[in-house]
Amino acid sequence: MEKAVPIVPQRLKPRKTPIQARSGATVAAIHEAAIQVLLADGLARLTTTRVAERAGVSVGTLYQYFPNKEALLYAILMRHFEEMAQAVERLCTGEPKKLLSSLADSIAEAYVSVKMARPDATTALYQVAGSIDQFRLSTDVYKRLQTAVVRVLANASDAVFNDPERAAFTLLSALAGVSRGSFGKLVPGPEVAGRLCEEACLLSRAYLRAAADAKSLTS
Repeated sequence: MEKAVPIVPQRLKPRKTPIQARSGATVAAIHEAAIQVLLADGLARLTTTRVAERAGVSVGTLYQYFPNKEALLYAILMRHFEEMAQAVERLCTGEPKKLLSSLADSIAEAYVSVKMARPDATTALYQVAGSIDQFRLSTDVYKRLQTAVVRVLANASDAVFNDPERAAFTLLSALAGVSRGSFGKLVPGPEVAGRLCEEACLLSRAYLRAAADAKSLTS
C-alpha cells in the first residue's frame, strides 16, 4: 500500500508565485527581510509588519504573496531545502567513477556548503523549522536529496550498496543531526559550526564505507 504524501496545509501555501523579474525581486527582498528580522529580533517578535518595513514594501504587498507569517516562514525554509537539493543534485554529472571516500566527501561538502553559506541565516532557520514542524511537510525535497545521493553512490568505483536508499536515508539523517547540533542550541558557538564540514566528511566517509562493507559481508 502506497504511503500518502503529506499535503501542505492551505495556511502555509503562498497566495501567488512570482513570474516577472520585478515580482521575483520583491519576494526575494521579503525573504531576506524576514531573515534579518529573525536575526535581530527573534522568532517571537517577527511580524509581517516588521518584515514589510525591513523589505521596503507595504504590508499589502507582502500579503499579495503570503497570507500570513507562517506561510512566509515556510517559504523561506523550503527555499533553503531547495538549495540543499540542488547542491547535491549538481554532483550527479555522469563523471567517471570515483573512490567512495571522494564521493563521501563530495556529498558532505555539498550538504554543508548550503548551511555554511550564511551561518547566521542557518541558525535563524532552525528557529523556523521547530515552529512549523517541517519534518512532516518537506517530503518532496527530501526525496530529491535521497535520489541524488543514491545516484552519487552508484558512481563509486570501489563499493557497492545492497540498499542504497537505506544508506542515503541514514547518511542524510546523520548529516541533519550534526548540522542541527552545530547551528541549534545544543552546543552554541562559532567554533562548532566552523568544524562542521570536517566532521561531516568524517561521518560520511566512515558510515558509507561501513555500509558498503556490510553489504559485501552478507553477499
